[in-house]
Amino acid sequence: MESLEWYSIRATGTVAYLLLYLAVLTGLYSMVQKKRKKKITNILYLHEVLSDWSLILTCGHLGILLIDSYFPFKLSEVLIPFASGYETISMAMGTIGFYFLIITILTSKFRKKIGYQRWRKLHALNPILYILVTLHGIMSGTDFQGTILAVVNLAPLIIMAGMLLSSKKKLVEAH
Repeated sequence: MESLEWYSIRATGTVAYLLLYLAVLTGLYSMVQKKRKKKITNILYLHEVLSDWSLILTCGHLGILLIDSYFPFKLSEVLIPFASGYETISMAMGTIGFYFLIITILTSKFRKKIGYQRWRKLHALNPILYILVTLHGIMSGTDFQGTILAVVNLAPLIIMAGMLLSSKKKLVEAH
């Protein structure tokens, strides 16, 4: 049973991270497409679904930590940053990242009620979420090396920046 729990913890964490990664990419892509005056409805829907599923799997990841028979965590260790005796800093990053994810999704769901400008300011904090979760995975997990994660994360950002710069260049040339 221990190995099933161990693999489940790793799998839910990894898949939640990959979904968050794809949510970030689709969010950045929609931003580029919006600047290019392209339709982004479907991309935003995908962005939202990926984010929601990332939260769902993160909750599963935390739930399995609570029932792990090899190294069971207390609810307080999972929900309170720096309360864990195991990998205290890394676990705190994961916990804080979890709260950022919840805030991001809730404020996105209620963006009309809180106002677009306020939502944009809150959404601009998402790089903190992504950095915390990435560091949590590097420090706590053994599935990905830092170099691999750096390449995987930098390549799409470079491509997006290139797309954004080329669209700005086309706008300048059109005027």
